[in-house]
Amino acid sequence: MKMKKILFTTVATVVLGGFVFADEAYDVMNKSATIDTPAFSSSEMNLDIIEKNGSVEHQVMNQFGMMTNEGLINTVFDFKISPTNKGTRVLQMAKEAKDDDRWIYLPSLKTTRRIPASDLYKSFVGCEFTYNDMKIRAANVDDHKMLSANETVTIDGNTNGGKWGTATYNCWKIDSTPNTPQGKRNTEYSHRISYIDKKTYLPVKFEYYDKRDTNKLTKTYIIEKIEDVKGETGKTYVLRRSSLVTNEITGRKTRIWVSSFKFDKQLSNGYFTQNWLSTGKAR
Repeated sequence: MKMKKILFTTVATVVLGGFVFADEAYDVMNKSATIDTPAFSSSEMNLDIIEKNGSVEHQVMNQFGMMTNEGLINTVFDFKISPTNKGTRVLQMAKEAKDDDRWIYLPSLKTTRRIPASDLYKSFVGCEFTYNDMKIRAANVDDHKMLSANETVTIDGNTNGGKWGTATYNCWKIDSTPNTPQGKRNTEYSHRISYIDKKTYLPVKFEYYDKRDTNKLTKTYIIEKIEDVKGETGKTYVLRRSSLVTNEITGRKTRIWVSSFKFDKQLSNGYFTQNWLSTGKAR
């Protein structure tokens, strides 16, 4: 009888411990996906496409964001300086429990077209970020597994022309695998590993794996610089000042970094319309 009790206790500990870690992993990822964001944001963002040979194509875009009544974020991008994308504008309208609506204005054709869901895994205006990468992924579309509750991650922000220094973070290491039809449809990866900073709940690093070969690393994403900043109302937010994504197959990289910003300064609804896409004017 005593041996049975010991065996039962051991099995229960293992099983319940697995559930605890699963719950903890989900809670961490959910908090990471729901970090406080400003109701309104405007920024000047720089996009550097870094080829394997070290050459850099520099682009500048304005970004505007507005929170919806449902707590989702609508976003637009307006390319102001670019050898290939000047005048291009992208609008993303966030939706709950279904695919976001996205449109792009192409100045060479003077037309606005809808970006179909089947294209969301493709490159965002020719860089290493995809349209899916430009959106924060909800925690409930994936299953999450805690790989380590105490992982040390050092980010070197001085590589490939970076100027952000080096930072070390104490992180949760979590493996996430799509578990819903929407989650599987809206990703080009079989799974991803996230390194979530315990202080800010920001993902300081992602590793993305091939959809067919689950052991093949295809892309790495790091946040090179994190800053605490204040909005117009005095509220503090965590700003991802610079992010770098590396295509592990081709060696090509893309850096997005923020040169200026304003948070919580009210914006016109006119920015988030197809009329703005075609005219560049918020009425």
